[in-house]
Amino acid sequence: MAPDAPAGPPASATPSAAGLLDVLPEPMLLLDLQGRVLSLNRAALHGLGLASPPPAGSRLADLCAEPEPGAIDALLRQGARCAQFSPARLRWRAADGDTTAQRCEIARVAGADAGAPALLLRLLPQAAAGGRFIALNERIEALSREVARRRAAESALREQSEWLHVVLRSIGDAVIATDARGRVVFMNPVAEQLCGWPEADARGREAAEVVVLVHAQTRAPVAGPLRRALDERRIVGLDEDTLLVARDGAERPIDDAAGPIIDSQGRLLGAVLVFREISERVRAEQARRALEQQLRNAQKMEAVGTLAGGIAHDFNNVLGAILGNAVLAQEELAPDHPVLPRLAQIDRAGRRARDLVRQIMAFSRRQPQQLRRQALAPLVEECAALLRSTLPASVQLRVLLADEPLHVLADATQVAQVLMNLCTNAWHALRGSSGRIGITLDTWDGDAPPGLVPGFGPWRGGRHARVTVSDDGCGMDEATLQRIFEPFFTTKAQGLGTGLGLAVAHGIVAEHRGALAVDSRVGQGTRFHLLLPLTEAPDSGPVPLDTAVAVAPAGRGQHVLVVDDDEVMLATVEALLRRAGFRVSAFPGPRPALRALAAAPAAFDVVVSDFNMPQLDGLQLADEVRRLRPGLPVIVSSGYLSDDLRTGAETIGQVRLLAKEETFERLPALLDEVLAPLGRPPEGG
Repeated sequence: MAPDAPAGPPASATPSAAGLLDVLPEPMLLLDLQGRVLSLNRAALHGLGLASPPPAGSRLADLCAEPEPGAIDALLRQGARCAQFSPARLRWRAADGDTTAQRCEIARVAGADAGAPALLLRLLPQAAAGGRFIALNERIEALSREVARRRAAESALREQSEWLHVVLRSIGDAVIATDARGRVVFMNPVAEQLCGWPEADARGREAAEVVVLVHAQTRAPVAGPLRRALDERRIVGLDEDTLLVARDGAERPIDDAAGPIIDSQGRLLGAVLVFREISERVRAEQARRALEQQLRNAQKMEAVGTLAGGIAHDFNNVLGAILGNAVLAQEELAPDHPVLPRLAQIDRAGRRARDLVRQIMAFSRRQPQQLRRQALAPLVEECAALLRSTLPASVQLRVLLADEPLHVLADATQVAQVLMNLCTNAWHALRGSSGRIGITLDTWDGDAPPGLVPGFGPWRGGRHARVTVSDDGCGMDEATLQRIFEPFFTTKAQGLGTGLGLAVAHGIVAEHRGALAVDSRVGQGTRFHLLLPLTEAPDSGPVPLDTAVAVAPAGRGQHVLVVDDDEVMLATVEALLRRAGFRVSAFPGPRPALRALAAAPAAFDVVVSDFNMPQLDGLQLADEVRRLRPGLPVIVSSGYLSDDLRTGAETIGQVRLLAKEETFERLPALLDEVLAPLGRPPEGG
């Protein structure tokens, strides 16, 4: 038999055909077109669970358990139409009565006789087919799960990348990332703004080309931290005083740190740089350093002032003895005595030393003041007149005064001293050549003026009278400006200045609760601004306790009790008063003097005492005198008439104060003044 199709089965149901079917391993059934079973092989018997072939004439429907009528006929018609195997499915009835669905294939084949075709039904092994199908499905499902997992991972990675990109672009600091070769791969908007490079232009360039760094002081190039982070594989930062030079040349101080980007396997992927502009912090640090420098200068000035005041106080005792003994010696010698010129030189030197001490006291803010409300314009005009009379014709002086009256609470003598110091310095700054000096008086109402000199406390604000003294002379450099208010510092030639002028001006202005500002450039001149708080209309002002008195007549034998722990000063004062016509009892300390007063309270007319003494000071002695004899006048002398000393004298009452350096000029007259109201005749003639 010959099949009609390429894969055709045996052509007849002859015994030889049945034997051929038995050889085949696959279950096979040979049917006629009406569905009668012509033959089936052993594999089919085994597959259908049959012990022996079905009886002759058995039909396919007898072996099947199809629930739908016509299913077998449809299968037979399907096979009759197909010369090649076509898939089908049958439900078989097993020997135990169960039914099993079975996949099969059916095709038409040629029989032994040309006019008797047959149908070949091939049963597909259910287990193998199911296993291959299940395995294929499992493989497909596994592949589907892998594809889904990868797609989810890629989606999550894209979301994470987008989120990270948004975060980096939203961060307030500048961020730049590079690859392992140091080429830019990312810049956020802050980095674009600070560097002046758009990300599109910077991508792929060397980081050193985009992030240009220089030293703030030397402008020398600075190696960027990105390269170090790549080479050393660690986080590195910049040194201080580093500037970022933008693409347009703008310079900005920055603070940054760079770190390597390393994956979980330890591979270097690149580096990231995070930096920020710190202009505000740099300005705040500079302001802090300036304030610290001002504080150090103020503390230095205060310390020098305290030291100078202490030295001046003790120096007055020495000067008092020198001047007093010089006066006494002059009075004891004949007018033509050859020693008198020598004594006159001693007296002049002593008076110069006393003036120097007064300047030191003014610098240390220990000079007694007589503050009165008064117009400032007359003081300025007086100083300008004095200056105009001494200036050479080659120097031009211009004075410009405000129209409105400007009243300040000031000691006229001290303010005039400050103005004369400033004007004299302006003249000296011209160095003998032609030039211009300007003096203006106006008002200042606003923030602290530029160039404010340290040492005056915080700027108090409010309206101030401002006197500006300017010149177009040599000017000063920064180093000189830092020292011009130090005592004894001077740039003048030897013999032309003591270096105390501006130091004294500093002390006087501070005592007036004013301020000084200075602006100077080498070769461009100098401008000093004196600022004093404005006040209301002028009044008579207070009269200080130690107001100078006129020269008084000689004593009339009044008994003076003198107390001073300085033996030289004690002997000198005793000699001075005896020569002036007073009786004197001198004691080297307060305790012996009090014992003498307690023994004879009525024997003394007045007490003259030093202030600085061991055991009891001058005010304590005055208080004890008041207890022993109320109403007895007391004169206390001191090289430093402080506010506390004045207040203490007012509290005790009937206590007059005397500047010790003026003892030999004022003491006799002051004694006559305090004794005159008593009207007491001298005891013992």
